[in-house]
Amino acid sequence: MMSTQWFVRIQPLAQKALEAVRTGQIKIVPEHFEKVYYHWLENIEDWCISRQLWWGHRIPAWVHQDGRIYVGKNPPTGNGWIPEEDVLDTWFSSGLWPFSTLGWPQDTPDLARFYPTSIMETGYDILFFWVARMIMMGLWFTGEAPFHTVYLHGLVRDKYGRKISKTLGNVIDPLELVEKFGTDPLRFALVTSGTAGNDVNLDLEWVEYGRNFLNKVWQMTNFVTSNLDGDLPKGVPAPSELDLPSRWVMSRLNRLIKTVQYLFDTYQYGEAGRQIRTFLWDEVAPWYLEISKHPLYNGTDAEKITARRVLVHVMDISLRLLHPFMPFATEEMWSYLPHDGEALIIAKWAEADEQYIDDEAELQMNVLMDMVRQIRDIRNNQYDIPPSKKLSAIVAPGKHRDNIKQYAYVFARLCNIDHITLLDDDAPAPEEVASGVVSDVTVYLPLKGMIDVDAEIERLNKEREKLEAQIAKTQGMLNNEGFVSRAKPEVVERERVHLAELQASLSQITEQLSRLKG
Repeated sequence: MMSTQWFVRIQPLAQKALEAVRTGQIKIVPEHFEKVYYHWLENIEDWCISRQLWWGHRIPAWVHQDGRIYVGKNPPTGNGWIPEEDVLDTWFSSGLWPFSTLGWPQDTPDLARFYPTSIMETGYDILFFWVARMIMMGLWFTGEAPFHTVYLHGLVRDKYGRKISKTLGNVIDPLELVEKFGTDPLRFALVTSGTAGNDVNLDLEWVEYGRNFLNKVWQMTNFVTSNLDGDLPKGVPAPSELDLPSRWVMSRLNRLIKTVQYLFDTYQYGEAGRQIRTFLWDEVAPWYLEISKHPLYNGTDAEKITARRVLVHVMDISLRLLHPFMPFATEEMWSYLPHDGEALIIAKWAEADEQYIDDEAELQMNVLMDMVRQIRDIRNNQYDIPPSKKLSAIVAPGKHRDNIKQYAYVFARLCNIDHITLLDDDAPAPEEVASGVVSDVTVYLPLKGMIDVDAEIERLNKEREKLEAQIAKTQGMLNNEGFVSRAKPEVVERERVHLAELQASLSQITEQLSRLKG
């Protein structure tokens, strides 16, 4: 049925909104949605703003019995005026939200402080219905854009990518997920499962994975707090006062801070969350926390204090980084750590300290970690030796003799090696052993009576083939004049060092095969 409606001539407002994005005053993330925005506003028509609903903002109009129409802030004088019964379109009301809620049109302290804001986050499906209306209204009524960036997330779909609907029977009730897994795991799963502007295929396994990750962080925090004894000096010791594992974890932490800040600055929030999870779950928990048990339980008083300070610092900064993703649990965990301030939500954001970024410490620690991986592989995958069985190791240490000697306890704690014998540089390789090669280090595990010589020869042949393929690839790059001339000098040098390491590993494997074959 045809009826009289109220319209707004919207083109003048749309022109201001178009100009704001074209000139860069407002940025839309991801950028390809700018085309959608332009299409809507360049083809916009007069906007019907009246709705026949029981609720909503009143249209400030009155109709006289004789047909006259009055629009104004205050009712007209005289008799015979009837208030307009239609209400404003909800998107008209929503478009006023950024400033109308702050006391506008009065010049209030809230308006001065909070308008304009910084980033507007919403779904791409209402880019025109809401975002464009807020921009048009804000520019027209206040002369300022309501925000400088629009970040658009995708729609939530089921794990197969289907739209959620009652017909398909795939409705996901967030309250049920919160009840089952918790609020923070659901939040973490949603943020880390997608990228800007792309739909999220929500798999409940991801939410469960988020809960498991949260449990791990809780256990890590509990480990740190349960090993505190009295007050600690504030801050973390200088790099020169730290042992290799502590220098390594501090370097990794400060690299993480830089990475997360870059990802936040470029609106890659999902990847930032994934990087934080990887650091805590794959680096701190299985490596540094386990290694720290040696100074905590067997070290001097000074070593214990240093380990505690590093542990507290690593967890404190990690919780600050994780807080935007898991606000409730991190707030609770942080409250148990030694800290300054009332709450994590208002604590200072983490900033990288360049003095702790240490390439050499990471390189040296990676050698020790790769040695642990090699020993575990020999024990668990090649010979199925029970983890509880203590083994001894013989090591040709190459240029890493001092570190292997100083940090022999790492192998005792992480792969149950109770004794390490370091060979002289010119010493012959032992017989009847399983071996692993890391850089210029060779690890031998005496396995007399437990080694299958044929299986070991087969493994070494496969390793040799893999190394030969890597050497051929790297040599091809270095023989390519185009690569050498265009790449940065440090990149070329890194490839040359990598080639030398591969060749050293191949030489050692060739020698091992020769010994096994007699």
